[in-house]
Amino acid sequence: MLDQITYNRTDKQYEWTDPQSGEILTAPSKQKHELFKTAVAMLDPDLYQVATNMIDQHPQIERVVWKAVELVTENQVDVFDVPNGNILGMVDSSDGYGRYAVSLPDGYHTCQCEHWQSFSAPLLESGARVCKHVAAVWLWQMARQENF
Repeated sequence: MLDQITYNRTDKQYEWTDPQSGEILTAPSKQKHELFKTAVAMLDPDLYQVATNMIDQHPQIERVVWKAVELVTENQVDVFDVPNGNILGMVDSSDGYGRYAVSLPDGYHTCQCEHWQSFSAPLLESGARVCKHVAAVWLWQMARQENF
């Protein structure tokens, strides 16, 4: 979805065309993220609601959550119906050259990415670290998973 937002150099604004209505939405230069949020709200209101609820509960992970939303909207998240050992799912790396396993050992979500492994991922109040891959699995589980 993010790749469908283009920059119009003449008008110095970002543009996105709603595939359902054909309406062209715009955002000023340096505000691509706002147009992305609007597009997500229009095309996937469930995902948008889950993301904004997560941000309301944990404002320190807002940036991570929106990066995770991007991963979910681009179908880069595979969550297993039945965990494979402790592994809940696999998430594509942003450079496209690999995938990271998100697992749940000892009650905390973990990831193989550098951000999580280097302890630079933001912390929740519970002490859990959250990288974009862990957040993407959470978003997918809350917005996409079909519960019976």
